[in-house]
Amino acid sequence: MTNKIMLLIVSICTLFLNTTFGQKNGKLGVGDIAPEIRFSKWLKGPQFNTFDPQQIYVMEFWATWCGPCKQAMPHLTELQKQYKGKVTFVGVNVWEKISKGESYETVVPNVEKFVRGNDTNMGYTVFVDNGEQHMGNNWLKAAGQNGIPASFIIKDNRIVWLGHPNGLDTILPKVLDGSFDEKAFKAEADKNAQKEREYMEARMALFNPIQEALLAKDHKKAFALMDKLTTEKPEYKKMMDITKFKTLLTEIDERQAVDFAKEALVTDPSISSLLLAEIYKVDGLSNETYIWLADNFPEKDKITNPLVADAIATCYAKGGNFENAIINQKKALEIAEKALKEGTMVGTVMDYTVQEYKDKIALYKKGELK
Repeated sequence: MTNKIMLLIVSICTLFLNTTFGQKNGKLGVGDIAPEIRFSKWLKGPQFNTFDPQQIYVMEFWATWCGPCKQAMPHLTELQKQYKGKVTFVGVNVWEKISKGESYETVVPNVEKFVRGNDTNMGYTVFVDNGEQHMGNNWLKAAGQNGIPASFIIKDNRIVWLGHPNGLDTILPKVLDGSFDEKAFKAEADKNAQKEREYMEARMALFNPIQEALLAKDHKKAFALMDKLTTEKPEYKKMMDITKFKTLLTEIDERQAVDFAKEALVTDPSISSLLLAEIYKVDGLSNETYIWLADNFPEKDKITNPLVADAIATCYAKGGNFENAIINQKKALEIAEKALKEGTMVGTVMDYTVQEYKDKIALYKKGELK
């Protein structure tokens, strides 16, 4: 499994584990008045609460875990330079991962750190969604936008276009010179949004009973529903396996979680990346669990993503094997420094990433954890 695919599935699985699929919102579409702006913290650029009718706005929705969002940032910065004085680009941070019961505002420090570290690639206004996730719910979900990055063009306080930021290059000039056919686009956009809403309703019907059982701590029922779902729809097996594993690991029994993981690996070795993504974040597991996964992670010598090497190093360190922790942390540092020098992995590798890896190596040499 490639690193990009692994990170994508990790994002999907984590969103499932942290999202309430039962939430419904009003419909929002092309031609509608732009919803109200609400935020927990304004991080960059001149602050505003209403849209100036003399200005065109691009509201760009993103998250720190979203690879395509980060890939789009340098080009959005170039577009902001190109259309300075005519178009205001606004990065709206949404859908960061939060623990159950936490307010979205708890993500502000990490998002702020990300924006500071990625300052040159985010040459536009940025703010963070508020505690009720107003922007994610009343903009994205209401418009049937179930994925990010997603962009909205606002003109005369109305939404005139929405879609993937890749479309901005061709759409913005037409919006600016008045040649954009909003009526034709609206018909297609409304059709696509309705399909997305129907898709989400279908997902809600599948996932809500599982999520409700997990929230009620009725693990037996939740696992039975997961098994039923994977039997009827095998395409969800990987997601359900990771959900079951995380539940076993954090809420039931570590040994059962590892036994389940070993069985899952027999039929799908690629799941090792997802297991790593869950285990390295958890404190207090037995040394054996951390070392087992780190030792059995496939093709460690071929890793090209520093985040993966860092996670393996973390597992070794938590398992008390500081010698291998140092080896893998140095590998993470080497990959990160190369990416930073070459300008690749924008938004994933930054100056502070490299420093954090150096700090970890120093700690591991002392036989210490963070």
